[in-house]
Amino acid sequence: VLASREDYSELNALTEQFPSIYFTDDYKNIVLRLSSVKSESPIFVAPFSELKNKKINWKQIVKPSDDITDVFISGDKLFLLTHKDAPNYKITLTSLSNPVPDKATTVVAENKDKVIISIHNSKNYLYYSLGDGIVRDKYQVNINTLAGKKIDFPTGVNSSLSLNQRENDNIFCNNVNWLTPLTTYEYNPEKGDIVKSKYLNSETKYPDYSTLYNVKEVEVKSHDGVMVPLSVIYPKNIKMDGSNPAYITGYGGYGFSYEPRFSTRLSVLLEQGVVLAIAHVRGGGEKGENWHKDGMKAKKPNTWKDFIACSEYLISQKYTSSSKLIGNGVSMGGVLIGRAITERPDLYAVAIAEVGMTNALRSEITPNGPNQIPEIGTLKNEEDTKNLIEMDAQSKVKEGVKYPAVIIRTGMNDSRVEPWEPGKFAAILQKDSASKKPVLLYVNYENGHFTSDFDVIFKEYADIYSFALWQVGHPKFQPVK
Repeated sequence: VLASREDYSELNALTEQFPSIYFTDDYKNIVLRLSSVKSESPIFVAPFSELKNKKINWKQIVKPSDDITDVFISGDKLFLLTHKDAPNYKITLTSLSNPVPDKATTVVAENKDKVIISIHNSKNYLYYSLGDGIVRDKYQVNINTLAGKKIDFPTGVNSSLSLNQRENDNIFCNNVNWLTPLTTYEYNPEKGDIVKSKYLNSETKYPDYSTLYNVKEVEVKSHDGVMVPLSVIYPKNIKMDGSNPAYITGYGGYGFSYEPRFSTRLSVLLEQGVVLAIAHVRGGGEKGENWHKDGMKAKKPNTWKDFIACSEYLISQKYTSSSKLIGNGVSMGGVLIGRAITERPDLYAVAIAEVGMTNALRSEITPNGPNQIPEIGTLKNEEDTKNLIEMDAQSKVKEGVKYPAVIIRTGMNDSRVEPWEPGKFAAILQKDSASKKPVLLYVNYENGHFTSDFDVIFKEYADIYSFALWQVGHPKFQPVK
């Protein structure tokens, strides 16, 4: 009714784009965004009064070529989050009535060492996050005066939202670290006080993990000399002799940053003496938009080669050995783990591929396939096709190669990665692997890509982690004869 391809062909909406529409805070305008996995979306605006007309006269205010990933409108002020000539992003300001992004005033300049990750607003303030992939600080800008300052939330990853941006300036901020469970703080810039929320914090009590485990942030030289951040979390009492089981995961897609977070799932591995490692590979956003672009399409091999380099580091530093190493990838991380084990099958004892894109060459024909085109390419382009072949893990499985033990999780109602895709990967590994190690397809017949049912989640990961610890020889997880 408001932005269909049939009635609004002049919007030139692509197959992979889907519309989202919202009101500005003053209800004077409606905003249309044609979204996809590509963050640089076309954005249109129209007066609220247009809703009474048979057809809305949309005015485009942002083009994908403007390299703008988010906007905020306040009256006639149009704030832009952009990486145009600023790979680590900047915030600029132009007018809504006459938007000229290329000539916009800089409100927050690009930081050469940290990345502006996100923006949101309250009634009188704009907030932004400035992060380096490990720590994310929070800043405020007065919408009227443009005066800015840092908000002194505790060190960690600070992500905030407004409680009611149309009415007041109250926000809440979630603070989290690798070893610190989420704590929520309330803040009002006019009052200036940072208060631990009485209402938004869990009453669950966790052990003081900081007394039991160490966190080490390092950078590892990848195949081409680029330094890749790696987070390592390990028990303080371990022996650095290569005898410890280790679990390494990564993602590397859509500019998504794998920032510190407290995971109840992964904490159970720590409690079993497992070293945890998170590889911040290219394709993510930890080092800005260039880091993202260096893991896309023709440069996608950097994603799994970075992961391999980080895995080799864990072995060379005696955290673990290849007979004890568990590799993991989820969703788009299926490219990462699938190509890591097909390129270096000797490096891992176990691979966990969860709802993973392991058949990238065929993904375009699925319902969610067109949505992936901006990130990985299309079969309609010859160069993209070559790239898709290279990142396609299934076609790289070779008969007679000794692959690690593999467990592949899928959901029969998965609309993002169709279940036949992980199914085919399991089948060809079962057929061709010469290692005699088990390859299992773990299917949930009721759920999809993910589920919010904790009973299901805990059961699945109890099974998956038990499988992995069995295969790396953990004494508590060996079958009883």
